[in-house]
Amino acid sequence: MRSALTTIVLCFFACLALAKTAEVTVVNLRCEYLSDPIAVEDQHPLLSWQLTSIYTGKSQKAYQVLVASSPVLLAQNKGDYWNSGKVNSSNSTQVIYGGKPLSSRKQVYWKVMVWDEKNIVSGWSKTASWRMGLLQPADWQAKWIGEMRDPQPDSAITYPAPFFRKAFTVKKKIKRATAYVSGLGFYELYINGKKIGDQVLAPAVTNYDNRPLKKLLYPYDDQSRQRVLYNAFDVTNYLIRNDNAIGILLGNGWYNQRDRTVEGLMWYDVPKVILQLEIRYEDGTFGTILSDNSWKTTTGPLLKDGIFTGEKYDARAELGAWNGPGFNDYKWRKAILVKAPNGTLHPQMAPFDKITRILKPEFKGRISDSVYQYHLKETVSGWAALHVKGKAGSKITMRYISEEGEDYGQFDSYVLKGNGTESWEPKFTWHAFMNLEVTSPDVVLDASNITIKEVRTAVVLNGSFECSNTFLNKINTAYVRTQNANMHGSISSDCPHRERLGYTGDGQVAMESALLSYHMPQFYRKWLDDMDDARNHNTGFVPHAAPFGGGGGGPAWGSAYVIMPSLYFSYYSDTLVLKRHYAGMKQWVNYLQTRINENGLITKEEPDGWCLGDWCTPEQIQLPEPLVNTAYFFHVTSLMADIAGVLGNESDKAQFAGMAQKIKADFNKAYYNTATKTYWQGRQGADVFALAFGLVPNDKYDAVFNSLLAHLKQINYHFDTGILATPLLLKVLSQNNRDDIAYQIMNQKDTPGFGYLLNNKNSTLWEEWNGGGSHSHPMFGSVVAWFYSAIGGIKPDPGSAGMKHFFIAPKPVGDLNYCKSAYTSLYGKIRSEWVREKNGGLQIVIEVPANTSATFILPEGMKNLVSGPGKKNHAKKVNKLYIAEFGSGIHRFKID
Repeated sequence: MRSALTTIVLCFFACLALAKTAEVTVVNLRCEYLSDPIAVEDQHPLLSWQLTSIYTGKSQKAYQVLVASSPVLLAQNKGDYWNSGKVNSSNSTQVIYGGKPLSSRKQVYWKVMVWDEKNIVSGWSKTASWRMGLLQPADWQAKWIGEMRDPQPDSAITYPAPFFRKAFTVKKKIKRATAYVSGLGFYELYINGKKIGDQVLAPAVTNYDNRPLKKLLYPYDDQSRQRVLYNAFDVTNYLIRNDNAIGILLGNGWYNQRDRTVEGLMWYDVPKVILQLEIRYEDGTFGTILSDNSWKTTTGPLLKDGIFTGEKYDARAELGAWNGPGFNDYKWRKAILVKAPNGTLHPQMAPFDKITRILKPEFKGRISDSVYQYHLKETVSGWAALHVKGKAGSKITMRYISEEGEDYGQFDSYVLKGNGTESWEPKFTWHAFMNLEVTSPDVVLDASNITIKEVRTAVVLNGSFECSNTFLNKINTAYVRTQNANMHGSISSDCPHRERLGYTGDGQVAMESALLSYHMPQFYRKWLDDMDDARNHNTGFVPHAAPFGGGGGGPAWGSAYVIMPSLYFSYYSDTLVLKRHYAGMKQWVNYLQTRINENGLITKEEPDGWCLGDWCTPEQIQLPEPLVNTAYFFHVTSLMADIAGVLGNESDKAQFAGMAQKIKADFNKAYYNTATKTYWQGRQGADVFALAFGLVPNDKYDAVFNSLLAHLKQINYHFDTGILATPLLLKVLSQNNRDDIAYQIMNQKDTPGFGYLLNNKNSTLWEEWNGGGSHSHPMFGSVVAWFYSAIGGIKPDPGSAGMKHFFIAPKPVGDLNYCKSAYTSLYGKIRSEWVREKNGGLQIVIEVPANTSATFILPEGMKNLVSGPGKKNHAKKVNKLYIAEFGSGIHRFKID
C-alpha cells in the first residue's frame, strides 16, 4: 500500500513539475552497456542513460527508475519489480538495479525520468528492456553432443567439419522462442534454412576446458579457471507451424586449434555443441528442443578449417537443404553424447565478430597461366568471397599475402560442383592480408570474381581525430586499421596472422588509444575475465597472453591485470570491475613481492621464464630488464593503493603505499646515477620509466627531466624506446608542458619513427621500428592517445572518474593550424576543435555532454578567453595557467 501511495505522490509532483517546460530528454537507455540485451547474468545489472538538451549548463539533480514485468504496467507508471523513487543523485551511468530478485529468463521493462539542476522533471524516457539468461547450471537440460570422439588426441590431425540437424514439429501458436547455443570452437546456427544472427566466429574465445598442454615453449603452471560462452537469440520469427528443422555446423576455432604448434600443443578437443531452444506458446505452455543423441550428424564439403591455415571446401560434397525441414537424413548417423567442457556456461556479453565492410579489390591481372593477383589499398582482417562458374572438379586456391610479403600459411581452396554460378566464402577462419594471389588452372578470372569481407570484433568507433598535419592523420588511420585487424573474440591480439595471441603487454600499452577510439566497455570486461581465468590462482602469476596461448613477456605483461582495470575505471567509472578483480590484482602485486632479489629488484618471474624488458627498441635492447620489471612493480603497487582507496579499503591502501615507498628506495639505490643525474645510462627509456611512474624523488625531478631533454637532443629528437616506454615518453613530455618536443619526435619522417607510412604500400603499424617482424602490430598505436590528450586536449580528470568532469587543454604545437578531435563518453559526445588565427590566437569549439562539466585550460602564454565582441574575459589564473569552467552544451570562443 505504501509503495502504491508513494508512486501516486511522486507522479503527482512529477505532473506539477511538467507544468514547467522540460529542458532535458532522457535517451539511450542501456543495461550492462547494451541495448535491450536478452541474456543478462548479473542479478543486479548496471543501468545507464544519457541526457540531451538544446540548452547549456544542463545536469541531473535526481532520477527515478521504474522496472516492471510488463509494458502495460510500465505505461501505467507501475514499477512492480523496482520503483527507485526519487533519488537525489547525478549518477546516470552506474546505477545498480535494486529491485526484486530476477530469475532465469525473466524479462523486465524499464524507463527513467530525471530532475534537472532547476528541479524541473524531464518526463519519462522511451521504454527499454532486458532479459535474464540461464542463471543456474540446472537450467541447462540440453546435452553436449559431437560427431565423433577424438581418435588421435595427441596428433595435429583435424577432421572434416561436422553437421548436425534436428527435425521437430510445432503445433501451437508461438508467443516467444529463444535459442541458447554454444558451439566449440565456432558454430553457425540455422533454423528452417536461415542463418540465425549476423555474427561470425562465435562464440568468443575463452579458456574453455582442462587440457594437457604439452611441449610448451614457455613455462606455465596451469592453475587456471575455465569458462564457456553461450549466445542467446530470439528466434520467434524463424519458427513456423508444423515441420521445422535446426541445423548446426561446427568449426575447430581455438578449441581445436592444431595448425600452429610452435608455442606448444594447446588444443582441447574435437568440436562439440550444446543447444537449448525454449518455446513459450500463446496458451501459456512451454516446449523445448534440446541437443541430445536423438540429433543426426554427418560430415560434408568443409574438409578442413583452421584459424591459421584456412579452409578447404569441396562443393561436390554439399548436402543440399540439410538445415531445412523435409530433408531426408536417413544416411546420417546419430550424434553422440560427449564430455562437457569443464568451463561453466556464461552468456556472451562481449560484442560479436561480424562482417564490418565489403571491399572490392583492385584486379592486377594474370601473372602466369593460372595465377591471378588482387590488391587492397590497406591491410584487412577477413577473407575473400568467390563468385565463379566452371566445371565440376575445378579447384581454386587463394593465398593471402601480408604487407611484408609473407603468407604465414594462410590459404583457402574451393572445388567447384559445376552447377551454374557458385558463391563461397570461409566460415571458421580469418586472414590478414593486403594482396591476394589466386591459382585457378581451369576457370578464367577477372575483377568480378572476388570480393573482400572485413571481419573483426564489431566494436563501434566513437573517437575521431584530424589535424592540419596529414602525417599525424596517417598515423591515426594506420592505428585504427591495425587495431581493427587485431580484434577477434573480444581480445586485442599482437598480430592478426602469425601469432594472433592476446598479449597483455601489448594490450595495456595501447588500451588508452583503444578507449579513445572505440566503445569498449564489454570488450574489456570480457578480456579482463580472460586474464582472471588464465592466471595462477595459487601463486597469483598472470601469464603474458590471455586466454593463455603461450607467449613471452615479463612483469609489464602481467601488470596489465592492474593497469587495465585502473584505466577502465578512469574512463567508465565502473567500480564493479575493480571489485570483481580486486583479489586477483592484489595477488599479482603480492606475487611480484616474492620475485625480488636481495636488492629488492625483480630479475625474473617464473623459473626459466623470459623477461623481455622494453620490447622492440630501435637498436638491440640494452636497458636492464630488472629496471623495467621493478619500475612496473612500483607502478602497479601505487595503482593498487589508489584502487584500494576508491573501494574504501584503507588498510590495504596504507599497506600498498608502504610497499611502494620501499620499492622506490630500492630502485633509486640501484639505478640512480648522482653524477649524471640519470637512471642507468639515461637512454632507451631509463629516465622515462622513472619520471612517468613517480619513482624520481621531488628534489631530483627537474634534474632528471633535464637529462632526458639533453638525451633527446643528442639523438636528434627520435624515439629510442620500445613498446612500453614510447607512450610514457610522450606522457612525460606533455606533463611537463613540452608537447613541442613530443610533436617534433612524432613528426620525424626517418627511422626510428612512423615515416614508413608515407609510402602507400604501408597501411598499418609495424612491430619493429626498422620494419622487421609483422607489419600489423597495434602496440605502437599507443601514441594515438597523445593526439587526443595533447593536441586535442581531451583528458580525464583523475578526481572524477568516467569523464563526469574532464579537462580540455589543447596544445597548438609546431606548425599545426587546426585540430578536430572528439570522443563519445558514456555521457555523450565530447568535442575539442581549434583553429589558429593569423594573430596567433585560437578559435575554439568545445562540446560538453549534458550532466557533465569541463575545465578548459588555456595554452601556456595565453590568458584571454572571450565568446564575442564586448564580452568579458572568462579565464582566471590558477598557478601558472589560465582556466575557464564550462557546463554542458556547445561553446564557441576565442583565446589569445
